[in-house]
Amino acid sequence: MAGPIVLNVAEKPSVARALADVFRSSPGAQQRNNHANGPTQIFECDNVRFPCLDQQGSGRLASNNARVEGHTMITTAVRGHLASQDFPSSYGWRRVNPVALFDAPINTTYKEDMQPLERMLRDLARRASALILWLDCDREGEAISDEVRTVCLRGNARLGSQNRIFRAKFSTVMPGEIQRALRTLGRVNENLVKAVEARSEHDLRVGAAFTRWLTCRFRNKFDGFADQVISYGPCQFPTLGFVVERWARIQTFVKEDFWFLEMTIRLNADGSVVNNIPAQGVNNVYNNQQQGRAISLTWKRVRLYDRTMTLAIYDACLEAGEAVVTDVSGRPKNKWRPIPLATVELQKRASKYLRIGSEVLMQKAESLYNNGYISYPRTETERFRPEFNHHDLIQSFHAVNGELGNYAQLLLSNNNFQNPRAGPNDDNAHPPITPAKAVNPEEIADPIERNIYSLVVKHYLACCSRDAVGRETELTLKIASEEFSAKGLMILERNWLEIYHPWEKWSTGQGVLPKARVGTRITPTSLMMRDGATAPPNLISEVELISAMDKNGIGTDATIAQHITTILDRGYCVKDASQRFNPNPLGIALVEGYNSMGHQLNKPDLRRSMEAECNAIADGRKTKEAVLGSVVLQMLQCFNEANAKAAKLDEAMERHFGRLGTGNSQYSVLQGNFSRCGNCNGMMTLKQVRSSAGNQNPRNNNQAPSKIVHCQTCSQAHMMPKFHSNITPYFDGNQQPTSCPICQFQVLTCENDGRNSQFCPNCYNNPPANHGGSPSLEFQCSSCTHRSCPLAKGVQGGDVEVYPCPFCTSSGNAGGRVLLKRSDNGYRLSCSNGGRDACQYTVWLPGEAREITLADSSVNVNRMSQAVCQTCTNQSQLVRKLRFVWKQGTVPPHYGHDETTCVLCDSQFRIDLDVRLPSINRVQSRRTGNSSMGRGRGRASSSNYSGGRWGGRGGRSYNNQGRGRGRNSYNNRWN
Repeated sequence: MAGPIVLNVAEKPSVARALADVFRSSPGAQQRNNHANGPTQIFECDNVRFPCLDQQGSGRLASNNARVEGHTMITTAVRGHLASQDFPSSYGWRRVNPVALFDAPINTTYKEDMQPLERMLRDLARRASALILWLDCDREGEAISDEVRTVCLRGNARLGSQNRIFRAKFSTVMPGEIQRALRTLGRVNENLVKAVEARSEHDLRVGAAFTRWLTCRFRNKFDGFADQVISYGPCQFPTLGFVVERWARIQTFVKEDFWFLEMTIRLNADGSVVNNIPAQGVNNVYNNQQQGRAISLTWKRVRLYDRTMTLAIYDACLEAGEAVVTDVSGRPKNKWRPIPLATVELQKRASKYLRIGSEVLMQKAESLYNNGYISYPRTETERFRPEFNHHDLIQSFHAVNGELGNYAQLLLSNNNFQNPRAGPNDDNAHPPITPAKAVNPEEIADPIERNIYSLVVKHYLACCSRDAVGRETELTLKIASEEFSAKGLMILERNWLEIYHPWEKWSTGQGVLPKARVGTRITPTSLMMRDGATAPPNLISEVELISAMDKNGIGTDATIAQHITTILDRGYCVKDASQRFNPNPLGIALVEGYNSMGHQLNKPDLRRSMEAECNAIADGRKTKEAVLGSVVLQMLQCFNEANAKAAKLDEAMERHFGRLGTGNSQYSVLQGNFSRCGNCNGMMTLKQVRSSAGNQNPRNNNQAPSKIVHCQTCSQAHMMPKFHSNITPYFDGNQQPTSCPICQFQVLTCENDGRNSQFCPNCYNNPPANHGGSPSLEFQCSSCTHRSCPLAKGVQGGDVEVYPCPFCTSSGNAGGRVLLKRSDNGYRLSCSNGGRDACQYTVWLPGEAREITLADSSVNVNRMSQAVCQTCTNQSQLVRKLRFVWKQGTVPPHYGHDETTCVLCDSQFRIDLDVRLPSINRVQSRRTGNSSMGRGRGRASSSNYSGGRWGGRGGRSYNNQGRGRGRNSYNNRWN
């Protein structure tokens, strides 16, 4: 009888292959055909025997009495995260103010390259009676386990209802570790999943909002940013802050001169002090030419910043002539062996010893892990479990030729082995990083992997060795009133230092010091007064940067390398050959700007607080919802404050970058005397960014080059809308140029895909808040609410959601927002996901209204209940009321001058004003045109038009032939 079918999912294909090899090599196991024609390999093996799944799930070792049975193991893998989170298309870059992202809905989707994997997992889950998740045993691995579980449950819900989903815990892909994991199956840690979700949502909201705000602001104000994304990340900016802070200390450093005394004595061959009285030189320096080893003594004062005082002390010492031994001490001194290796320490040591960057290190360490050379390389644990078998692992190196094999043999002889020290950290998931199998490093083809493997092996062997032993001696002399001292070190047993050669050394100081008794008088060989100057610190090294990030909770052991790589990729800094970081002007300007605002977003405090909250979620002390509510609100306050003080950021940028249009070499002139400036009334020039300029980080190399209009008189430039192939001045019906009534700039027309739209170049870049403008949003005439401008088609509050789109909600497309819009056809409610191929939800509002606004956007509302419909609003949606201001004589008298209501639940209002809510797949748009026979729901334009006031909502009739169910004007209908 065939055993239960178990689906095993690993995080990487290499791990899946290793699992399949272990299953296949189990006693009695029978391999079946492997499948390699899908998105990833699938391995099948019958009769893999381990304790029955019905008796597992606690994470504890199955008892010896547990029933063992054969299982059919189907093994496959994903490639990291399956799902991705992003905002709906209705929250795109040019659609909403970045501040809206702090509470916008978030969609979970599967990118195109992940969809075949998602389908494959669903299909495999239908065959399985149990699921074992072999994802990496860290927080991210737990989150990916949840993603895999979600997909598999869609294919087979019984896996969840019958509690047949298990979590395997393992640190290497060696057979013994995999077999142990099959006997200790547990469950997904829901707290860890929620902690990762909280961090991801926070970083997405905050990062996207600040990135959009920075990018749009710099693009419209400074040269060189036409096509560059200025990204912000809650971990990325504090990382940059450490780099810039060190650079700033160097730039502001003021050197100081100092003076100090230096004494030297010499030893004879027998270790005694050469004590002949020397002759005094012209430079007040004792100089003895006798042979012997020189011992330098350090002045106890170290240095003085007063030359006169130093000179006076020096003269007193010269006058004294002889020094007296005041103290001779000696003590045993040990150099402790290292603690077990965790990820952060591996990154620091690889950078220091091997000159390998953290990102490259983690990639190569992953490869070593996947190939079974080392244990899991992402761990915070710095202590071994008592049951860890060190002797067997060390003994496996006996067969390795060379220094590793020789030292391993020495380590297990003559009582040289000692249990490793315990470090302070333990993530309770993985052991420290150790070798997983013993090989000669020369057998590893990749030279970087070879060096990393050697470092891991040597570090592990050093951990299992004894401390280095030495004896430290200190000699103190007094001459006049000044004391000088020297330290010496004699190494007695090198122990772990033998294997850590050449990277780790123990400074021997000045060796064995002379044997002298207290009170002995010694004549110095030389006594000199020297000068020096303080020096600035070096640029921050990668070792120092990793240490600062780890100390301040910036990132995790698994993500520190990614954050460092990000600030390099974004062009915020560069790393030299000595692994030191030098900030670029953009990185400097960003940090200076945020510092000047007073809210130092480049400091680690905010991120440290966020990480502490995530730890509280992981420990089960707080909920995801409670944490997100507080930390997102805190960052929203930071965002609003940054927005209010943005001028300070501009000032910092201006110190490093030219204002838009000032770099003449970056532009080519397309047309002079193009349009009129509203400030000086002069003519502006249309320019285009040259192909090599302003394209430091292009998102789309195929798009048209960016354009600006530049006023030479005012020395100001204005960015033109992107993705528009043709921009021309706008002329009205009388072929006269039109000026913006707000700022007097000449209105322009942009053409894209056969569609024209008008915009004011000044308002486009500086959206007027009192006319519907919103920072970081493209502001065209269609968005403007100016009452006297015929081109203005905006609605006050038009970017505020009236209610969630019912079409999008029913189709599972979160993020559809019903907004109030206005066009030549009148006011309407339409979905923000609208478009030819997207959501077509539209509600045409009464033409009798002269003006329609949100209830709380144009009137003084004392209570939220007056602006929000209490009937329709619930936990899942908020529904706002609309305010209608009527044209005189067009509505029944009981409606008065204006009406505030909810169009969803006020059925009498919809009947009186002929407002119809659309049904799915039955949406009609109001067409424009001069059709004399427009069909549809019509209205008569006067009391004489009994056929309908207009020729149908599907097309207005401009003569008396409108067809359709219509209604007459007030004089006929309501009298």
